[in-house]
Amino acid sequence: MKKPKVEVFSPVGVCGCSFATWIDNVWDILMKYKDYLEIESLTSDSSRAHKLGVGGQTVVINGESIPVFLLEQTLLKLLGKTLPIGDVL
Repeated sequence: MKKPKVEVFSPVGVCGCSFATWIDNVWDILMKYKDYLEIESLTSDSSRAHKLGVGGQTVVINGESIPVFLLEQTLLKLLGKTLPIGDVL
């Protein structure tokens, strides 16, 4: 099975404190599944960000921008797992 490609785009030229909570949440989720994912961290001014038309704080999975609140559910779906009921509540 090919690993899903996850690209994490972070803003450039702003204080890290302005997106620290967001990036912490993203990496907390990604680290749970790191063995099953291809993860790349990029800046929002990279050529890849321009090609995808994304900016700021964005997570892209297999070329599709995903809201962070759906990140874990999306990963579990791609990896063929189901969310434990405790994670939903």
